[in-house]
Formats: sequence, C-alpha cells, structure tokens
Amino acid sequence: MPRRRWSADTKRAVGAVTLSVLIVVAAELFGKLGDDATPLEKAIAVAGALLFLATTVVAVRTLGSVVVRHLRGHVGASHIGLVRLGISLVGYQVAVVTALGMLNVGIGQLLVGGALTGVVVGIACQQAMGNLFAGLVLLMSRPFTIGQTIVVHSGALGGPHTGVVVEMGLVYVALETPDGVLRLPNSAVLGAGVGPPPVTTEPAAEEPVGGAHVEA
Repeated sequence: MPRRRWSADTKRAVGAVTLSVLIVVAAELFGKLGDDATPLEKAIAVAGALLFLATTVVAVRTLGSVVVRHLRGHVGASHIGLVRLGISLVGYQVAVVTALGMLNVGIGQLLVGGALTGVVVGIACQQAMGNLFAGLVLLMSRPFTIGQTIVVHSGALGGPHTGVVVEMGLVYVALETPDGVLRLPNSAVLGAGVGPPPVTTEPAAEEPVGGAHVEA
C-alpha cells in the first residue's frame, strides 16, 4: 500500500505548531519576569512571547489553508470563508491568551469577561450556533454527499422533501427539487430521518389466460 505523503502546507503547519510548543517550553525554563529576574531572563521571556505569537500566526494561517483544501468539494464556496474565519478567530485567541500568560499578565479578569460575553452572544445566537454545529456534524459524519438524491422525512420541515443535494453549508443544506432549490436548516436535517428515495418497479406484463396466442 503506497504511503500517503503530506502536502507542503501540512508539513508547514505541523512544523509551526511544534516550534510554538518548543518556544513556550524554552521561555518557561530560561525566561522569567519579576523583581528578582535578571535582564537576560526578562529578555528571553519577552522574546519568547513575541516569537510564539509569530509562529502561531503562521500555524493558524497554514492550518486554515489545509482545512479549507480538504473541505473544498464538500462545503459550498460561499461558506469556505466562514470556515477560515472561525479557525483564525479561535487560533488567534489561543495565541493571545498564551502570550499574555507567558508575560505574567493577569488574564483572570479577561477570561471571566470573555466567558460572560460568550454566554450572552451564545444565547442571542442560539439558533444560528445550533445550525453551525449541526453543519459541522453533518460534514464529519457525512450521512449523504453532494450529488446524492435523498428524502428528508421530517414533519417540522413540512416534509418529506425529495431532491438532489447541491450544497452542504454551515447553515443550510440545499436540495434541488422539482419546484426549485430548497434550503433546509442543518439542525432540522440532523434531527430528521434521511434516506434514499423509494425504488419504483414497473408492473410485469400480464400473460394471456390459457396460453392463448393471437396471430397478427
């Protein structure tokens, strides 16, 4: 079986993540910030935090490119930018919090304020976030793929709906139906029964009674 080779972006992302971890370890071992710290220890701590930020930015951007490349073909083109934006927001937030911790900046109040803000935003955007997470589950589990004809059985959606999957986005699943394109929320699709359309068979031709044969 041929060995699968990593792409250049994947190698760059793994290398940047590994380097970031090594920088954090080195800064913790040799750097120090405090009244009893030497100028060299302070310089190592500050330089380590700056280098960590730089390598993390490279890792986040490269990781976003890798994920987008793997999702292309499964996610609509209009949603690829949202995926990259989500990866960037999470990655940069982790980088900033970690760098502040390396500089001994009190981040307890920042974390509490961020948690409260997250709760408020989560309540306000509960339906949108539900569709977002449901879309991620559908993309990972892949109960159906683009180009497949499916039937969505769900009373909440006024179904059943039969159509060809033309797009799997982060908010909606688009079906090409005889009446046009129908966009179903991901959360409703995830909670619905989805399967292939029923197979229709043509009735067999009836044979003449008694084996009678009529000649032309």
